[in-house]
Amino acid sequence: MIIALVGKGGVGKSTISSQLIRALSKRDVTLAVDADPNSNLCDKLGMEVTGTIGGLRNEIVAHPDMVP
Repeated sequence: MIIALVGKGGVGKSTISSQLIRALSKRDVTLAVDADPNSNLCDKLGMEVTGTIGGLRNEIVAHPDMVP
């Protein structure tokens, strides 16, 4: 299952996303990606950011042989 939430700022995307992530993670392993430069999804989930989409992209560019 792939779910994407998009829209203008201030419409509740992070709130809806965090609730959906919590519900889905009770059923199975869940990957959440917050590609917003002003990301606050981690705050709503009570998690600490350890990497960014930009950092992942840089790693892929630097080490393309590591990508399956």
